[in-house]
Amino acid sequence: MALRIVAISLLLLCTGAVYAEEADQPAPASVSAAEAERQVEEARDFLVALLWDGTEEYWHTGRWDEAIRLCRQIVQIDPAFVEAYNGAAWMLWSMDRDEEAIELYEAGVAANPNRYEVFHDFGMYYYHRHKWDEAAEQFRESVEADAPMYYQHMLPNSLERGGRLAEALAEWRALLERFPDDPIAKRHIEALKEQLGE
Repeated sequence: MALRIVAISLLLLCTGAVYAEEADQPAPASVSAAEAERQVEEARDFLVALLWDGTEEYWHTGRWDEAIRLCRQIVQIDPAFVEAYNGAAWMLWSMDRDEEAIELYEAGVAANPNRYEVFHDFGMYYYHRHKWDEAAEQFRESVEADAPMYYQHMLPNSLERGGRLAEALAEWRALLERFPDDPIAKRHIEALKEQLGE
């Protein structure tokens, strides 16, 4: 509620100032397209930051439906703000509202096809639901979007959990090629080689 009052107050102040000056001032000078775009981006970033602060308040007071509502508003304003997709989707599936969570993850993926974060969080949703094949599919997309090393562990981990041991071994080996000093990949490779009788 406090956030809403602050936002409305800011809008009223700005509107009042514009109307007060409008009567006494000549028409404003035109600005370049680049300057107009900069001003719009600045206003967008300010509004997104204000809404994101509101989600924090609602999150910490257990008002998750309100936090989700603000996250949905954020991604309408800035579809590249992946934290809002992931945060809202996590709250939704934590409340067993899985269909809504999946829809939000899919929207995040569609709007950000090159961002590993949405794929990773989507994969974690399936991983926690023990849907290993679906998790592996999302983690594979995360790897292809250059996720950090430890995030990439989730692809072979989910394959192992799903009993796809030969594929998991191949993924651990590929991961070790990308990150030669990864001790976790080395341990999994040795364990899987033993399991598979290599």
